[in-house]
Amino acid sequence: MPRKSLSIFLAVIFAAAAAFSQPQDHSKLPPIHHAPNREFHMLNVNLDFRFDMQKKEVFGTAMEKIVPLRVHYDTLHLDAVDMTIDKVVMNNKSLGFKYNGKTLSVGLGKDYGLNDTLTYTIVYSTFPKKGIFFVEADKAYPGRTPQVWSQSEMEDARYWFPCHDYPDDFLTSSVTATVPEDWIVVSNGLLDKVTTDRKDKTKTFRWVESKPHVIYLISIVAGKYSIVDDHFGKIPIYYYVAPEYAKYAKENFSHTPDILKFYSDVTDYPYPWQKLALSAVTDFTFGGMENVSAITLTDNTMHGKDAEPQVSSTNLVSHETAHQWFGDLLTCRSWANAWLNEGFATYFEALYGEHAFGEDHFNYEMYHNHQVVVAADHVERRPTVYNRYYDSVDLFGTYIYPRGASILHMLRGIVGKQLFFKAIQHYVHEFQYQNVDSHDFANAVREATGYNLYWFFDEWLYKGGHPVFDVNYDYDQNSHQLTLHVAQTQKVDSLTPVYKMPVDIYIVTPSEKITNKIWVDSLSNTYTFEVAEKPLMVNFDENDYLLKELNFKKSVAELSYQLKNDPNVAGRVWAADQLAMEKGDDAVGALIDGLKNQSFWGIRLECARSLLHFNTNAVEEALKSAVNDKDARVQTEAIDGLAKYKGKDLAGLFEKLYKTRKNYFVRAAAVKALASVDGEKAMPIVEKALKQDSFQQVIRSAGLSSLAMIDSVEAYDEAVKFTKYGEPQPLRLQGINEMVRLGPKNEETLRLLKDYASDPYIWARMVSINSLGRIGDQSVIPLLQEREKIETDGRLKEAARRAIGMIEKKESSKQR
Repeated sequence: MPRKSLSIFLAVIFAAAAAFSQPQDHSKLPPIHHAPNREFHMLNVNLDFRFDMQKKEVFGTAMEKIVPLRVHYDTLHLDAVDMTIDKVVMNNKSLGFKYNGKTLSVGLGKDYGLNDTLTYTIVYSTFPKKGIFFVEADKAYPGRTPQVWSQSEMEDARYWFPCHDYPDDFLTSSVTATVPEDWIVVSNGLLDKVTTDRKDKTKTFRWVESKPHVIYLISIVAGKYSIVDDHFGKIPIYYYVAPEYAKYAKENFSHTPDILKFYSDVTDYPYPWQKLALSAVTDFTFGGMENVSAITLTDNTMHGKDAEPQVSSTNLVSHETAHQWFGDLLTCRSWANAWLNEGFATYFEALYGEHAFGEDHFNYEMYHNHQVVVAADHVERRPTVYNRYYDSVDLFGTYIYPRGASILHMLRGIVGKQLFFKAIQHYVHEFQYQNVDSHDFANAVREATGYNLYWFFDEWLYKGGHPVFDVNYDYDQNSHQLTLHVAQTQKVDSLTPVYKMPVDIYIVTPSEKITNKIWVDSLSNTYTFEVAEKPLMVNFDENDYLLKELNFKKSVAELSYQLKNDPNVAGRVWAADQLAMEKGDDAVGALIDGLKNQSFWGIRLECARSLLHFNTNAVEEALKSAVNDKDARVQTEAIDGLAKYKGKDLAGLFEKLYKTRKNYFVRAAAVKALASVDGEKAMPIVEKALKQDSFQQVIRSAGLSSLAMIDSVEAYDEAVKFTKYGEPQPLRLQGINEMVRLGPKNEETLRLLKDYASDPYIWARMVSINSLGRIGDQSVIPLLQEREKIETDGRLKEAARRAIGMIEKKESSKQR
């Protein structure tokens, strides 16, 4: 799964969740989980399905072939949740079984041993609570077409077929499904055959995956789809999208062949599967899922040109495709080691970005990965390899996605690019079609490079937190010596160590550039360097390999030089951030120069953002100029910055931008800025914006935010309207958040949140549960306890627990 949802509207959810993030209560740590015992090796599973769309029922037949891992094996145990088991047959004989709603126990009739191969068939039906999802036609959403799709990671295969539901076994598979004759079925491997029953008006599709994989990677997508063909060499690529998205598919997914080529080259391992399908589905519960050879994506990723460059499917596709190697060809042996799937996919996503868009793009993405981890550590420190959770989905967050990517980046910094990729290639070849854990990867690195990096893996995989460096230097003009002082100031305890790490020091003088590598290995270190002239720039961790916080006081002149000349984007971003905390015309001048002249859009954006800390005529003029920047992301940041100036002379500019620009996000920023500076003039534009459809309803959402600036009472009423089932789902989420922001004490707000906590749409439930925690009304605790009990998605369970904790904490503080 991807590290981010890649759907703009889900940012609303994360904003709501962040509003009540709180440090973990270490007296209430989640339980420890170990991998379950496995009593057989499954060789193959053949699944056959029919669906009752009206009843949301699955009728299944599972033929499974196993080899026992027990000497006297007489009872088969399978994970199977909420099923009706009709019969179990082996060798044409019915077998007796017991079933408790979670585990199917089958008496085999005699003892079997290690050399036996057993093939049995289970006929069953189920109304799945998860694993298989039905998208129904809905009068409230007339354009909605029926679909069926699966999502088995982490342990949800058990909800739609009996199996050993843990990622510690590799098997081959086939999926057969009978559907209405105008539907298409997509699954793993190659399409073996399609048969038509004209009498029943059905088609039956059979897909066969002949290469081994773990159980959760088996998938199915079924519905009315358009198919757009592509290829990478002899590997066929298919894009399955709803007919209305067919015009976008080739463009949205245009990088896919090149992604396959890049990963094949960089891993020195050709694409492992026989085809690649990308299927965009409605109401997907994640951004994407790396099902083997058959990736499932949210259809929220489909977009037209007017949403770019803020929206792109390339990161999503490159992340899920990286999993075809890291996650599918090699799969983590336990969820505690899930960073081997997600951290690798996140890092290789960034590497593909470097290949496709340049080094600046890569360094900018990695800088932000680092910053996300640092922010998370301030809320809750946690090791990367971690086996404490309520639900395994709890692990799938910052500590395995961006932190995992940061660990790989630091490893590359230690051993160098060439040895790093040698190690990756050795790891892939050594463990192809196998389960892996972190020790396997560490051993592969040692075998490929000769480096024993036990200390590195210990402090980054099995410890939590990150180093905080306080750095300063002195330069002696007489001795031509530069003395660098480095202190680690993070809280050191059993979880967070004193870090040992090589660090690149980069010194620039008027006549030379000096690079030195130092070892930081204690709370306080001092280093001296021979430097012939007074430095223009001294950088600690020049290539920004380290996951860290850096406190390094520099003069405005030094920061200005760094912003203009640092060869690494991360250093330029850091300099722009630091200049924002300075005062005076020199800092402003450096940031304006960066906004105007930096070649990389990300630096121009960061300069515009830093200029928000100043309020001068020069800044206003620079931001006015930047609304015509060649990159719409910079334009949007400049518009946001101009809004603070409040001058009514800006109203005409914002109105013009809304009316003449095509980019949805620029138009959304313009209407909000217009409302900020001139509410009266903004109203006609706001009224239009409230009716203007756009990608993920960003313009209508902006119209609602704009109305709130002008008339909070009317905005509250409008927000309530937008929350109603039948409105576009992204708009509903925005409506719920605005309703809570504008009327947290309103009885209608509380009533609606209680209703939406059981809404059919998962993200409406999520935002509502989060919002109930923010409001803090003690009366909703029983409702939240009930949601925690009945929700099947672990993320919603966790949201309910956190909301309860927020309310209890608020009540406790009142009583002090």
